Parts: sequence; structure tokens; C-alpha cells
Amino acid sequence: MSQSFLDDPNPIAGDMAVLTNLLQGSVAPHLHLPPTGDLRVLNLACGRCDEAETLVKFGQSQTAGQVNLVGADIRIREILQARENHAHLPAEFLLEDATKLHLHKQMGEDFNMVLLRHQNYWHGPELWKKIFEQGLSKVDEEGLLVITSYFDKEHELALGALQNLGAELVTTTHNPLARKLLTPGKHVDKHVAVFRRKR
Repeated sequence: MSQSFLDDPNPIAGDMAVLTNLLQGSVAPHLHLPPTGDLRVLNLACGRCDEAETLVKFGQSQTAGQVNLVGADIRIREILQARENHAHLPAEFLLEDATKLHLHKQMGEDFNMVLLRHQNYWHGPELWKKIFEQGLSKVDEEGLLVITSYFDKEHELALGALQNLGAELVTTTHNPLARKLLTPGKHVDKHVAVFRRKR
């Protein structure tokens, strides 16, 4: 049952528990890694990256190798918060324009997973197409691009945009435990979708 944001004294902790289940159920079955291989995760438009520890723990559950998280956002305040809040994690947070990742080489290539949590497709379709395209370019041959969405219609639009860019939809899942927010129809991680490059 969906829970109101008003009922939960620690909503982010609850959101992270739900996100863990979404990653285990929707992403893990399609994540192909050598048993001792390293796992590289890129979190685009990460903000202060509340999900950093969740992503690292998820990665550690998938491999006996090293887990490296790279977060990227264009907002310096959020990146500074992420660096301060998650200094204990195997993570780095970069000030980056997600529409121009090809110009910034320090994050590297060939990520096993690229995450765009709460993409905002309908607030700028052309902008988000560029971000989606750049995210797909960072995924390795076996890697996954993962999006979550706040709204039903926005999720549908994002799915269509990614498929038009040549991404192959692996799975899309509605999250029945998504936490309601004030805006009608808006929920935290209401949907999750997993893509890979077309083979």
C-alpha cells in the first residue's frame, strides 16, 4: 500500500528500502558481471545523491570485486553536499553537464550501470533526450541504463524517447510501494525501467 509522506517520520530511509527492493527485483537479474569483476555505477543528475549508500550496497551484493560510484550533477551546491555526506563511500561526485559528458573524460567510460533517478523528461524533452543519449554512451556492452520516474505519463514519454534513441527496453515495473508526494499523481520512484544498448 502506498504511504503518505505525512505518515513517515524518516521518508528517505523508507524510500531507500523500497529502492533497494526495486534494484534487486528489476536490475539485478539483468546485470551480467564476472563473479569477481568490479562494478562501476554512474548516477547522472544525482543532486545530493541520497541514494549513494543504497547504490554502493546494491553493488556489493552483486560482486565480490570493487564497487565504484560516480555521481554527476550540474549544481555545485548539491555536489558539495554529496561529497560531504558520502565521504566514507567508494564514490566521487563531479560537477558535470550531463548533456556534454563526451567533453569531460575524467569520469571514464564503460559503466556497468547508469542511473537517472527521477528523470524530468516533460520539463525539457530535448534536454532530456541529450542526457539519455549521453547516458547510453557511457554504458558498456553488457551494461544497463536505469531510470525511475515520478509520474505515469512522464515515464511513458521517457520510455518512448529512449527507444527512439536505440535503447532496448529490458523491463519496466510499476512500484506499488511508491511514496505519495504533494503534487497529484507524483510518487517517489513510481516506476523503474531498465534498458541496454541494442545488440
